[in-house]
Amino acid sequence: MAGESPRENPMPPAEPPAAAPAVETPPPPPAGGWRAYFRRWVTIRDEPGMAERLLAGLLCVLLVLLVWLLLTAGAPEDRLVDNVTLPSPRETVTSFPSLWFDRALARSTLWSLGRVVGGFLLAAAVAVPLGVSAGSFRRLQAFLRPLSIFGRNIPIAALIPLTLIWFGLGESQKVMFIFLACVAFVFFDSASAVNGVPDRYLDTAYTLGARFVPRHGLYWALGLGLAYAVVLAGAYRLVSEAPGEGTASWTVRLLCVGLAGFAVGLALWFPILSFQAVRKVLLPLALPDIVNSLRLLFGLAFGYIMLAEVINAERGLGGIIIVSQRRGPREHIYLCLILIALLAFAIDRAILYAQKRLFPYRATGGG
Repeated sequence: MAGESPRENPMPPAEPPAAAPAVETPPPPPAGGWRAYFRRWVTIRDEPGMAERLLAGLLCVLLVLLVWLLLTAGAPEDRLVDNVTLPSPRETVTSFPSLWFDRALARSTLWSLGRVVGGFLLAAAVAVPLGVSAGSFRRLQAFLRPLSIFGRNIPIAALIPLTLIWFGLGESQKVMFIFLACVAFVFFDSASAVNGVPDRYLDTAYTLGARFVPRHGLYWALGLGLAYAVVLAGAYRLVSEAPGEGTASWTVRLLCVGLAGFAVGLALWFPILSFQAVRKVLLPLALPDIVNSLRLLFGLAFGYIMLAEVINAERGLGGIIIVSQRRGPREHIYLCLILIALLAFAIDRAILYAQKRLFPYRATGGG
C-alpha cells in the first residue's frame, strides 16, 4: 500500500549448510633431527622414499649377515652352531666354484626354470579363461566352486604321489605338479578379478548395444584352439621320453594331445569371445588385476620347485639340494636357496615392469 513502509526481513535468512565434520588426521611427523626421523618409523602409514626403501632393505640384509657371522665365527669346534648345520658365509661363498663346475649350476638352473615356467603357463592358459567365464556367468562359478575350494586347500605335498601315479617319473610329472599346485589359485584370482568389475560398466555396454556374436567368437576361438593344439603337442614332445620302435603309437599320442588341446582352447575361449560384454568390458577391466595376481602366484610356483624335483631329478636346483643334503657339501644348499630367491625376485621385477608399461593407469604394488 502507498505510504506504507516495507516490512523489514520478510523472510528469515537461510541458514548456511552445516559443515561436514572434519576428519581427524594424525599430525604430520616433525621434520629435522634424528629424533624426528626415528619417530617416523612409528607413524602409521608414513610413506618412505625410494632411497629410504633401498637403505632399509640393505640394512635388513646386513643384519642377517651379521647374525650369520656371529653364529659361525671362530674355529669349527668353538662355534655357536657347528659347520655341518650352518657353514659360515666365507665357506659358503668359496664353495661356489665347485657348485658351478661340478654340479653344472647353469644347466640345472635352466631345467628348473623351464619346469616352473612350463607348468605355470599351462595353469594360466587353462585357469585364466575359465576364471573369466566363471566370473562372468555366476552359475558356472557355483558349479566349479567345490573344485576351486578343494584345489586351494589340499596340501601341496600330497600331490607328489598322485602325479607319480598319473605321469610317471619323467619331466611331465614335474611340469604337471607345478600345474596342479597353481591352477586352482589362478582360477580363483581370475574369477575374483572379474567379479570386482562394477556393474555400471556392464549396464553401459548393454545400453550401447553389446550382444552375443557367436560367429565372431567361433572364428577366433578356432584360431586359439589351433594354437593350444600346437603348443601342447610341442610341449608333450619335449617333456616325454624319446620314441622307440613304436613310432606309430607315438604319432597317435601326439595327435590325441593336439586334439585335446584344440578342444580345450575352443571350449575355454568361445564364451569369452562371443559375448561382447565379456570380451570388450569385463576382460579388459579385470586384466590388470589378473596380471598382478599371476605375478604374485609365479613366485609361489617357483617355491614349489623343491617339491617338484624331490623325485628322480637328475638335473635341477631341487635335485642339487637333495643330493647336497644327503652327500654334501651342505654349503651348496644355501647357495641354491639364495639363487632360487634371486631368480624369483628378478622375474617378479621383470613382470612388474611389464605390468606398469601395459597398464600405466593402474597403481601396482611394488612388493
